[in-house]
Amino acid sequence: MIKKCFSLIVKLDNIVLKNHIFQAIFSAMRQTLPVLAIDVYLRLLFILFLAPNALFSVIFNINLKITGLQIILSILDVVILMIFAAALTNNYLIYRGIKNNILPILTNFLATYLLFTVNTQNFSHNVSQYLVVTVLTLLSSEAYYQYQRLFRKNLQPYSARFLIWSAFILTLYFLVQPYVQQTTLQLLISNILSSNFFTTFVGLLLVGACAPVLYWLGIALPNELTSNQTTINAVVKNLDVILKNTHATLPYPENLYSVYGTFSLLGGIGNTLAISFLLLFMSSKRKQNLGLLSIFPSLFNNNQLLYFGLPLFLRPLMLVPMILSSIAGTLVGYVAIATHLIKPAVLVIPNNAPNLLTAFLGSGKLSSLIVVAIVFGLTILIYKPFIELDNAEVQNEK
Repeated sequence: MIKKCFSLIVKLDNIVLKNHIFQAIFSAMRQTLPVLAIDVYLRLLFILFLAPNALFSVIFNINLKITGLQIILSILDVVILMIFAAALTNNYLIYRGIKNNILPILTNFLATYLLFTVNTQNFSHNVSQYLVVTVLTLLSSEAYYQYQRLFRKNLQPYSARFLIWSAFILTLYFLVQPYVQQTTLQLLISNILSSNFFTTFVGLLLVGACAPVLYWLGIALPNELTSNQTTINAVVKNLDVILKNTHATLPYPENLYSVYGTFSLLGGIGNTLAISFLLLFMSSKRKQNLGLLSIFPSLFNNNQLLYFGLPLFLRPLMLVPMILSSIAGTLVGYVAIATHLIKPAVLVIPNNAPNLLTAFLGSGKLSSLIVVAIVFGLTILIYKPFIELDNAEVQNEK
């Protein structure tokens, strides 16, 4: 049964990899990876040392500050999206047989800028923007291809007819811009997560299974599922009780912070730190380099480089181990707390501290690190056959 399921996953993944549209998407992601790496490491420098609430600034009580770096990072986030749109346009139109594609590349490049900067006071980067840019760029590129077919007699790429198309696309992006920045779905998920249902075994398991799916699809998740579970009502009530009486019984020992956030976010959604670790031992030089590049950010809960480099985005082969690893972390963490093998994470830890240390810092007990090590070992075992298969596919491509 397991072999049949694995075989089905491989077939689906091969179908995706052989599809020209997905090839264009994944190729564009890899082409954008160098700029993304600069952004990721600059952001890591900022959140660890230079932000007002930076991790090392809080720990060592040092106030380091570089004026304007946060603005630079926001600009760089938009530039990454613009480069991705340009690369995707080029790749898709080449697949469509159009080699003279400077006008559509410039159009989608500028349109992406309009999409995320005009009438936007504070640009907030999230994974859904990759999905939005991917869909809109593909639609725009296909529209250019179909538009060109209508005027085969006029192949001048900068004729008035094509400039009209460009103006139409730019106007369309400008009009949809207000809807792109809406966070309605994130707010809805946040409200749902405030329910006490998500302090139960079924509720936590549901989060462990669904969060990787949404992330894999490119749907932005609220902070409660990424980095800030300490604002949830159950966590606040636990902290209030423990501050009044250290030995009091916690009302919600199993919650999103003590279970999901502590044991299912090792390296980011889907416990993806294990991927960076495994990539270091692959035979493919490109995979090894990706592992080296991504492992340090992964230690601090940032898996964007894996999202683009493997990629994680829309790959059937990557979805299954992400779900299984997330569920495994949730299951092990819940059982360990429910059976009183470890104390749950209750205390609020410094921002951007590695999730590997959340169990220890949040509970003050070294025994929690043993459970973290068990979860990490399980995630390596889960990811290993999938990463090896992906590595074999890369070797075959060569």
